[in-house]
Amino acid sequence: MSYLLIKKSNMRYVKFIAFLIACVLFVNGYAQKATPKTTPKTTQKTNANDPNKKALNKYSKEKMFTPAPASTQKLTPNQIQSKEFFDEGSKKGKAGNYNGAIEDFTKSLILEKNAGTYLKRGYAYQMIANYTAAIDDANEALKLQPSLTRAYFVRGISHYGKGELKDARTDLSTFIAKDRTNAIAFNFMAALCYMDQDYKNALANYDEVVRLDPKYPDIYTNRGMMRHTLQDYKGAIQDYNEALKLNPNNPSAYNNRGGAYMMLKDFQSALADFDKAIAINDKYADAYDNRGRVKHTLGDVEGACADWQSAYDNGLEASKELIIKYCK
Repeated sequence: MSYLLIKKSNMRYVKFIAFLIACVLFVNGYAQKATPKTTPKTTQKTNANDPNKKALNKYSKEKMFTPAPASTQKLTPNQIQSKEFFDEGSKKGKAGNYNGAIEDFTKSLILEKNAGTYLKRGYAYQMIANYTAAIDDANEALKLQPSLTRAYFVRGISHYGKGELKDARTDLSTFIAKDRTNAIAFNFMAALCYMDQDYKNALANYDEVVRLDPKYPDIYTNRGMMRHTLQDYKGAIQDYNEALKLNPNNPSAYNNRGGAYMMLKDFQSALADFDKAIAINDKYADAYDNRGRVKHTLGDVEGACADWQSAYDNGLEASKELIIKYCK
């Protein structure tokens, strides 16, 4: 008996995700004669609710924690009770009560070992960052049902959570080869490619995320950063424009777009974007640092030094070198 309808032919947010979100991309740079030889800092929007976490929670509600279909076979008393615990666990998981879901799935598994139950309990473990338990459950699910494609998804993301990047890439590659409908998997693969400095494949994976879910949290900021890294500044600006359509108050999108304008030597547009980023977040060190470099290029040394001081005061240690070198 199976509690899942699965086609046999298919199927620092953590530390490293937090790294991706908080990372600074040092793009190949512009340096004008009178300008400090540093490149604009493009940063992804830092969000207390990680974009991948948001997407995974949505996936929980829509796809992962669906109740079991009615059985067409006569069930034993143990099977009936096991299914009841399974359905209760699914309801709790759908509502975001992952600890409660784990308790019910465990009770279900005591009564009957089932691949679908292991998978769902593994996903619930993953959502509370117990990645070791999630991997163990995915392994058990695959022992019972090797064709259970989503077990590779759960195990891959859990390996990612533990920093086991090679295993994460192997599992997510296996999952994507069988199921190309999951934007979350492509987003994680993009992160893995980025950390391997495989920027072209990172961009290709972000393209898939946009194709599957054009409103995936922060996707245009992410893809814009990849285009920026590949020196496609006009393409990066297009993505930052899309990011700002979805969230007009996104300071990172303004800062990053300003950096792209800076690389194209459109200094007035760059200055306007850095102004907007700082108006939204007056503690935004990168934006102060970037605006300082634009001002220095335009001959406003006093304004540049004031911005670099603000950047330093807000935690950007690198701005101290600019102050020492260019400011009295």
